[in-house]
Amino acid sequence: MLTAYKNVVKKDHSLSTFGFGILGRLPLAMNSVGLVFLISSIRNSFALAGLASACYTLAGAFVGPRIGKLADLKGTRKVLIPITVLNAIAITAILTVGVHYTPALLLSAALAGATFPNFGSYTRTRWSRSLTDDRELGAALSLESVLDETAFVVGPALAGFLFAWHGSRSPLIGAMIFLLIAGFGLSLTSTDHEGHVQPEGKHGGLLKIPYVKPLLATLVCIGITFGAQYVVILAVAREGGRAAEGGLWVGLNPIGSTVAGFAFGFIHWKISSAKRLTASLLVMALGTSGLVVFHSYHTIVLWLIIAGVAIAPALISANHRLKELVPIHRLNEAFSLLGASISMGITIGASLSGVLVSHFGGWHGFDFMLGATVLACLVSIIGIRGEKVEN
Repeated sequence: MLTAYKNVVKKDHSLSTFGFGILGRLPLAMNSVGLVFLISSIRNSFALAGLASACYTLAGAFVGPRIGKLADLKGTRKVLIPITVLNAIAITAILTVGVHYTPALLLSAALAGATFPNFGSYTRTRWSRSLTDDRELGAALSLESVLDETAFVVGPALAGFLFAWHGSRSPLIGAMIFLLIAGFGLSLTSTDHEGHVQPEGKHGGLLKIPYVKPLLATLVCIGITFGAQYVVILAVAREGGRAAEGGLWVGLNPIGSTVAGFAFGFIHWKISSAKRLTASLLVMALGTSGLVVFHSYHTIVLWLIIAGVAIAPALISANHRLKELVPIHRLNEAFSLLGASISMGITIGASLSGVLVSHFGGWHGFDFMLGATVLACLVSIIGIRGEKVEN
């Protein structure tokens, strides 16, 4: 499988795809944190900061797939450049007008979320359309998931550093600079200029394609787990008088996931992507169940690593599965919808887990996480069984 990685990296467009892809992911990881830093500092309100962040996330979840569909029809360049410019304008509005007026803040935050380019969907679509070898595609998707995890480790840390160094506006300004470089860079190096015309006789939403619904429902449940874990882990750390260690514990999930995702790409799998997804979720449930059973600060690190190891393999399998189900001319829309499903889950998970840990304590938040993970497993299994029945 190492040969597949080498072949992918040697492709003519690999440097631009991976390079601009990681730069474009950083703002996604920085903006939500940057909004909290900005609003809590200038307006002195964490509630307003949370509301603005929710507007940003939900607007992106609802509008993102529609922009992806437009990119499929018109081509990446014709869509990516305008929405990059619009997103920069929206961030500028937050920094200038939104910090003083609440309606302007919520509106500009929603516009920023709605126009944020889903770089992961564009890069995955590029690989899916340009690579015909299944092993090379698996390696490319594995590297894409590693970049996702890397961005969500580096992004928040970078936002915190900029905040401490240059004040409350600097995280969003820094993210906007990354966005402009990535947006123009990826669009100008795109080989998908003209778009893909919708074939006659094949109309309707992606949800009408068999097995897409259970896959997206699975991803919503995974997103709930992601959204809950940061709240729960930090709550447990604070309750145990180990607030300083909480940030380290949060980082264990993506770090373990990054290593596992890279290793996952080395294997030439003989089982289907749907079964790989279910198996990854079972491992995630196993790790989370350890946190439910053993309320111990001595073993929490071990169980967090076990639970986190399965994240990247699950997302790689889900991306591969979606690519198998959806026609190639609709991949931008499909990968955007996948990201939107996870984002919706994250919003739900963060909101509900915050209420639960406030009333029942941090450790019981892991019960909620385990429930979401088990539900994801069950929905994934139902999807597999549905295929067997039809076949």
